[in-house]
Amino acid sequence: MSIPITADLDTPAAQPQFTRLVCVAGCVALSDWLFHGWRIGVSLAIFLAALGIVAIASSRIYAARTTQISLGIVFAAVIIALIEDISPLSTVLGGFGALFFIIAMTAPEPASWQQRLFEVIAAPFRGYFQMIVDVLALAAQAQRKIAPSLGMASLIAWIVPLSLFVIFLSLFASANPLIERAIGQIDLLVLFRYFDPWRTAFWIIMAGAIWALMRRRIKLRSKPGSMVGPGSTVSADDGELEGKPANLTTDLDYLFGEKAMARSLILFNALFLLQTWLDVTYLWGGASLPDGMSPAEYAHRGAYPLIVTALLAAGFVLIAMRPNGPAKSSRLIRPLVLAWTGQNVVLVISSILRLDLYVATFSLTYLRLAALIWMVLVAIGLLLIFLQILLRKSNSWLLSANAASLALVLYGCCFINAPLLIAAYNIEHSREITGKGAQLDLAYLHCLGQEALPAIEARAAELPKLRDMAFRIRLNLRSEAFGPPTNWRAWSFRSWRFNRYLANNTRVPTDSSGGSGQ
Repeated sequence: MSIPITADLDTPAAQPQFTRLVCVAGCVALSDWLFHGWRIGVSLAIFLAALGIVAIASSRIYAARTTQISLGIVFAAVIIALIEDISPLSTVLGGFGALFFIIAMTAPEPASWQQRLFEVIAAPFRGYFQMIVDVLALAAQAQRKIAPSLGMASLIAWIVPLSLFVIFLSLFASANPLIERAIGQIDLLVLFRYFDPWRTAFWIIMAGAIWALMRRRIKLRSKPGSMVGPGSTVSADDGELEGKPANLTTDLDYLFGEKAMARSLILFNALFLLQTWLDVTYLWGGASLPDGMSPAEYAHRGAYPLIVTALLAAGFVLIAMRPNGPAKSSRLIRPLVLAWTGQNVVLVISSILRLDLYVATFSLTYLRLAALIWMVLVAIGLLLIFLQILLRKSNSWLLSANAASLALVLYGCCFINAPLLIAAYNIEHSREITGKGAQLDLAYLHCLGQEALPAIEARAAELPKLRDMAFRIRLNLRSEAFGPPTNWRAWSFRSWRFNRYLANNTRVPTDSSGGSGQ
């Protein structure tokens, strides 16, 4: 009776590990089929969608119904971004969104989104160690079941049969040339010919990253008394007296006390008011600059340093308005902080205007477009700080609001065709078209690639140099048609739209020398 009971107890313990191993192996096989040897496109969206479904199906869902709907919308949104186009931004957002969806859906314990984000970042790294431990445990269970067949007595029993088998085989080979030839054709190194170390490394990397999603081990529970906040107490284990209010601001009172904060904010407001007055006078009012300084130089020198200034100011505001800080009991600090935050918003708007003037003078580039997006994010962050102070919200609210705005802005950037946007702006605002502004930088325009072709061909009939560039791009696209065929795995909605453009605009423009691409 004892043997069946032991078997019944062991089977349920091994079953989850075996199921998890099968799910991971299936996902690794899918990734190999989709990615290895192929250019990544819609295949990444398919893989992440399949990974999310398998991970959810193989685990228990603990999230509430409303949370499931919200997470499902976020998961679908990042998949749509990957279907639109594969870029570093959409790839990062897609990976983070899929991991966050899986972890938040299968998390048995409640936690904040910051803790979930930490688990998302840690999951791919801890997966390898967790996989090794689980596989070794599974191997130990299997060894206990098959140990009798691998005992010393069983191994010794193979010595005589194998020895005699080898002797007889050698005798037959010496007596039969067909057997001798067959043995001679056996190549033991053939196994290594089919062994691809890079492909094996790819399997291991994917298995380790996926393993952590199939079995969650991190428990994000806060210990009682470990979180110190307003009104909380410090336990005697931490070397403090029990029942005494925990005050984390006492060490900062000398440097960031009420007097220091008030004096700093008065000075900062005066300094920022001076900068704002100069911008209103010279940048917005159009007043004459000093000799030797052009409007472009004035705009360029202030665009990026002012953003750094605004970021430092935001950090100072957070220190000034910290919980149990001097602003809580001071009637002067709060309005000074509000005024200074408002000036910082004006400062960022001035930086955006400076960048716009600089772009109008020297054209648009990837870096300047990224700087514009970054400035918008800083402006949103400062407005949120202003609202936090005005509405008396917590720092947790501020962090969540900033994270949400960052995610929305980055997600929107996934749908921006930057090469086409930059090319269209530079061409439409060039000196060749408008009679003012910067001349077309043909070298940079050509570096934008084939996605800039619609913007180039829109003005190719008016500018011969754009006609020549469009002709060369068309020839390159035509020569690529004789290369390796494009696989469906590399499909994206943006590339599909570009191919539709090429199909609807089949006429190749002639070059300025009279040649034709027909």
